[in-house]
Amino acid sequence: MLGPIIRILVVEADRASAKSVADALNDKGFVVDTAWSIEAARDAVSVAPYDAILTERVLPDGDGLDWVREQRRAGRTAPILIATAERGAVRHRVEGLDAGADDYIQKPIPMDELVARLRAVLRRPSATLGPVLRAGNLEFDPALREVRIAGRPTRMPRRETCILEMLIRRAGKTVTKGILEEGLYSFEDEVSSNAIEVGVYRLRGHLQGAGATARIRTVRGIGYVLESEDATPIRIPSAVMLAAKVAAALSSRDGATFPALSPGAASLPQPEAHVAALAAALALSMTQLN
Repeated sequence: MLGPIIRILVVEADRASAKSVADALNDKGFVVDTAWSIEAARDAVSVAPYDAILTERVLPDGDGLDWVREQRRAGRTAPILIATAERGAVRHRVEGLDAGADDYIQKPIPMDELVARLRAVLRRPSATLGPVLRAGNLEFDPALREVRIAGRPTRMPRRETCILEMLIRRAGKTVTKGILEEGLYSFEDEVSSNAIEVGVYRLRGHLQGAGATARIRTVRGIGYVLESEDATPIRIPSAVMLAAKVAAALSSRDGATFPALSPGAASLPQPEAHVAALAAALALSMTQLN
C-alpha cells in the first residue's frame, strides 16, 4: 500500500544544492520545503509539521548542531539527519548523535542512499508515533502507515491517505482547509483553488465504497470534520415524541390530563402527523382494553 505523503524540511546554506536535493526528493514522492539559515528553519517549523528534517552543520547564522539541540529542547520529535561535507572524525558523529540527531551522514551522498536513510528513520516504533487511530470501523496505523476498514487493509492514493490521517488525528474536530493544504503541499507548490475539495471528494468515495462507518462532514466555509457513526447524535422525530406523550397520558392510572400540544406539534409535517395520530389511537385502544 502506498503510504501517506511525507513532508521534509531541507536546511542547506547553498541554495543550488538545496534545490537539487529538494527536486530529487520530490521525484521520490516527498513534499519538500527548503531553508537556508537557522532563522528560516525556525520559521518553517513554527508554521508546518515535518515528518523529518535534513540539515547541514555549517549555516550562515550558526552551527546546525545547536539548532538540533534547540529542537529537542522544544519537544519536537521529528527525525533529524545531519549532513556535512567535513571529513569529520568519529567524535563529530558522536557529538551529532548525542545532540539529538537520528543519523549523521557524509556529503556528497548518493540520492538513493539518502532516500533509504530517510525511510529508515521514519520507520519508528508505534510507541513514538502513537497508537492505532480509530473512528467507527475505520483505523489508521501510524507505524505501518496502513488504513483498515472493518479490519481489512484498504488501498487508496497517497494524497487521500494523507488527508485521512490529518482528519482522523483530529477526529470529531474541524480541520481547516489551510491545515490540510499545509500538510499536503510545500510552500513552493502551486495549489489550485479546489484541490482540497477534490481530495476530500475522492476520499469520501474510497471510504463509502469500502463500507466505512466514519463520515466526513463539510463545515461550510471552514473545513471538514471526521465523525464516527456512533458519535452522531440520534434525531428523534417530533411525531414519536408527541405519540409518547399521548400514550403516557392515556395509560396513566391517575387520570392525568391530555398533554398540552406545543405550537410545533400542531403543525407537524404530513407523514409525522399520520404517525402521531396512529400512535395516539393505538395508545387509546390499549387503555380501553385495560
